[in-house]
Amino acid sequence: MDSKNIANAAIMVAMAVIIVLVGAYVPPLFFILFFVPVPISIVSIRSDLLYGILSTILVFIATFLFTDIITASIVAVISAIGIIMGYLIRKGNAPRDVVIETGAISLVGFVGLLYILKIFGINVINSILNDYTQIGNEVLTLYKNTPNEAAIRSMINYMIDTIKILLPSIFVIMIAIVVVANYMLLSRIMTKDQKVKRLPPFMFWRMPYMTGWIFIGALLYQYFVNSSIVASNLLLLLSIGFTISGLSYVKYFMTKRFNLSSAISNFILLALFLFPVTFSLMTLLGVIDTSMNLRKFT
Repeated sequence: MDSKNIANAAIMVAMAVIIVLVGAYVPPLFFILFFVPVPISIVSIRSDLLYGILSTILVFIATFLFTDIITASIVAVISAIGIIMGYLIRKGNAPRDVVIETGAISLVGFVGLLYILKIFGINVINSILNDYTQIGNEVLTLYKNTPNEAAIRSMINYMIDTIKILLPSIFVIMIAIVVVANYMLLSRIMTKDQKVKRLPPFMFWRMPYMTGWIFIGALLYQYFVNSSIVASNLLLLLSIGFTISGLSYVKYFMTKRFNLSSAISNFILLALFLFPVTFSLMTLLGVIDTSMNLRKFT
């Protein structure tokens, strides 16, 4: 083994372990756990796949020693995203292909992990749903014997039933966010490395043309034929995609027409995303942009 590669891997493993410890023991910063793939990707890119795998094993062992087996297993699964991403970048794949392929492989691996855990008697989905049910029951205790108790109970039951139906698409969205966020951070850290190219600017993101017809078809099926789990999950995924596409066009419009600074335009985009009415308008705008490419007329 090359001493330079070993030194690089050791530094990245140490960085990954620090990220894990901060995420595990500082609750407000738990989200940084999802950036463990970045140092693992750096090892895989600068060295090779074997070093990335060995680094993941070391991070798993260190996490197990400092935390517990569940946290260590989660970190190992997240680290696998870094291995895949690093391998694809090293192959010379385009940024868009790296993100899509990493997301697809990670999703398949995640589903496989759920089935493996189920064989050993660990049902992750049921555990998540039980946690939500417990939270709902705790909220209900605050409204016990009040005039609003029945309405609150009905709302909580509806939310839990909705989560049960949409859990598959929620997992897909979470994996997509983790993959994209890690790639964007990785591309910023390794700006001098020609292997890691940046994704296209956000204002040029658009959904593929065919997805517009799939969305319309799923919408019609949902409302006029049958309300199915598949259609519901497909609609949620496409709605998020079209909303992002709509926000992307707004970003393009504000930049090209008004030359707004990045900070101001990003604040406006966040506001548009958070409010239900504007969120729906962005979804509609995304569908229109997908079919017409509004940037041609701007």
